Amino acid sequence: MVNRRLKNICCRNQNGFTILELTVVVTIMGILMAYGVPMFQKAFEQARVDLAAANMESLWSAQRLYWAQNRVFAEDISDLEEASLVDPSFLSSLSNNKAPFRYRMRSADDESFTAIARRRNSSVWSGRLQIDEQGKLTGSTQNKEGDKVAPSQI
Repeated sequence: MVNRRLKNICCRNQNGFTILELTVVVTIMGILMAYGVPMFQKAFEQARVDLAAANMESLWSAQRLYWAQNRVFAEDISDLEEASLVDPSFLSSLSNNKAPFRYRMRSADDESFTAIARRRNSSVWSGRLQIDEQGKLTGSTQNKEGDKVAPSQI
């Protein structure tokens, strides 16, 4: 009788995990996430910066057309809107307070202009992009650790 009880205890089919196995799995997942999450965030920021760069190039094209019509660059994005030179979807993104970048004309006259896109709505990323009348796009964003993200075409 005692022999049968010992046999049942020793040879019982065990389903489940031990605490050691669970600890190993959780540790491995934590290590993978520690490497993966920052790379994922940086990839998202790269997409945001590339979109801002495309918007800046749209502003540059609109400014060139505005100059061809008026022989002076527009002093404000609203001037480009009134001339129907910018896409309405871009204009709606300007009024969106949750948009990752704020666009504005920094300076404009009959010979030159500078437009900037400043990063906003982020506690992690900051920076700005800038484009001039020659179409030269400069700038980047960076996070608190110092990782920089520049537009892909720079």
